[in-house]
Formats: sequence, structure tokens, C-alpha cells
Amino acid sequence: MRADTGAYPPTLQRSHGRTRVRLGDRNGRPQLLSAFQEGSAKLRFPLSAPDGVEALLLNTSGGLAGGDTFATTSVAERHTLLVSTLACERVYKSDDAFAMVRQEMAVHDGAELLHWPQPTILFQESRLHRRTTIDAHGTGTFTLCEGMVLGRAAMGEAVRQTTVNDRISVTVDGTLAFVDALRLSAGVLERVRTAAGLGDARAFGIVIHKPREGVDGSAGVERARDAVAGLADVRAGATTVNGLILARVLARDHTALQDALGRLVVALSTRSLPRAWSL
Repeated sequence: MRADTGAYPPTLQRSHGRTRVRLGDRNGRPQLLSAFQEGSAKLRFPLSAPDGVEALLLNTSGGLAGGDTFATTSVAERHTLLVSTLACERVYKSDDAFAMVRQEMAVHDGAELLHWPQPTILFQESRLHRRTTIDAHGTGTFTLCEGMVLGRAAMGEAVRQTTVNDRISVTVDGTLAFVDALRLSAGVLERVRTAAGLGDARAFGIVIHKPREGVDGSAGVERARDAVAGLADVRAGATTVNGLILARVLARDHTALQDALGRLVVALSTRSLPRAWSL
């Protein structure tokens, strides 16, 4: 109840979305074994290649606000499953509650999973809690990328305060292989504006790649470095961690970040970017 008016604050509408996609095989060709959508989360399937299926995620609520929930499950049992987004997700200002996102992925022996969403745009005073897990088995391979942008430069936005709890964990054959945990707050953003931190970058991202069996990881690292070498307004590096290839990117703006992420995932996976990335 508000002290000045004696009235209760209005109950704000929240959006909730959930999807599940599972790709298998039928007579040697890729076959969707299940495709489920609920609430504000929608799935679309563009014309796909003979060796795989592309799934596009849409959030029809127009973005994420405090109290919203969004959950996706992507499983590649055979062939190649590419999961991307029609546009960048936006996380809007929230007075208290977090926008909650859960992304669960699995890739089975001999299959390939490509998790390539377009970057997430964080607005001033946004609050995001996101958990991403990927479970790889046997010779299954994957390429995962995630990017974040601190406001829209073209709109003159400056994000000085945001609260982000973002965790990516990778398990290979039942063993935890890599964890990336990111926490942002107003104080953190101030402290990392140094040459050893974000510097003047407004966008940052990560790419994680599990190579095919028998592929030399050091060669993949060199391909990743070559892919972003000489790019203006980008700082990037690549290395190997427990058999995975890991690349990080700092960029001046959204455009530079998405260009760098696109080059990295193509170089590592040898696959083409989805058309939605160029729209």
C-alpha cells in the first residue's frame, strides 16, 4: 500500500515463454522428433539444409522485464541443429525482480548443436538472471555463442547500472569441463572501465566450441584468431580449456560485436550464419 494515497500498487502483467526442440533421424535424414512452444516463446523453422534443421526463437512480448521467465530446451540426437533468434533480445528496466532465462542444451554422439542467438541488449537498470547448460556426449560437437550489449549506441543510451547474473556450464561425458560465471552491477561496471577490463567497450561476448573428434584444438584456436585479426573496434582472444576452444570478444558497439561473433562461429564450425543475422 502506498503511504501517500493508501492504494495498492497495480499488479503488472508478466510474460512467460517456453520451447523445446529435439532433432533425430528418419531414414538417414534429419527429423524433428518434438517441437513445443508455449506462452510468449515461439518457434519458426526456415528452409533447412539436407543435413540439419534451423530453429528460430521469437519472444512475442517484445523483450524481457522484471518477473518475466523464458526457458528453452534444445537437443540434437542426430544431424545438425542450429538454434538462433530472429532479433536481439532486450532486457528492460526493472525496479526489483529479475528477468529469468533458462537455456538447456544437449548434443548426442555423432550430432552437432549450434547455439547462435543474436546478442542480448541490456537497458539502464535492467536485471537479468540467466543459466545456460550444455551436455555433450561422445563425438557430439557444438558451437555456442552469447553476446551482451550495454545499451543502444545509436539511441544515445548509456548503461551505468545493470544487475546481471549469468552462468554457462559445459559438461562433456558427465564431467564438468567449463564454467563461465559473470556478475555485473553498478559498482562492477565502474571498476572494470580500465585497460585490463572492459575499457571503453560497450559490448562483449563469448564463443565455446567442442571440436570434432580427431580435430586439432590448436588449429581451431589459430582459425579463431585469424577470423577476428585486424577487425576495427574489437579486442579478442582464443585458447583451449579441457579440450574446448574458448574465444572472448570486447567490442565498441553492437555491430562490431555481432560481426566478430559471426566470424568466430563460422570459422570454428565451418557452417554458414543463419539469414536472420543479416536482416
